[in-house]
Amino acid sequence: MEKHITFKTKGVCSQKIDLDLVDGIVHNVVFTGGCRGNTQGVARLAEGMEAEEIISRCKGIDCRGGNSCPNQLALALEAALAEK
Repeated sequence: MEKHITFKTKGVCSQKIDLDLVDGIVHNVVFTGGCRGNTQGVARLAEGMEAEEIISRCKGIDCRGGNSCPNQLALALEAALAEK
């Protein structure tokens, strides 16, 4: 199953995350806004990973008040998987 996801972030510097989810594997992650080096790094590390693995590694990472761009990526993936 292939799905494009656009997730509006909350409480972080980035405004949204776009990504493709293909049979549970994450591809083409793009953060709009945020700390460019950090978001590009997270996006490249996430490429080709299973969504569940990204969730387990990124959920709860703190940058500002218990939230971060990696945490928002985890929440985006959780929401996408819940829609199945």
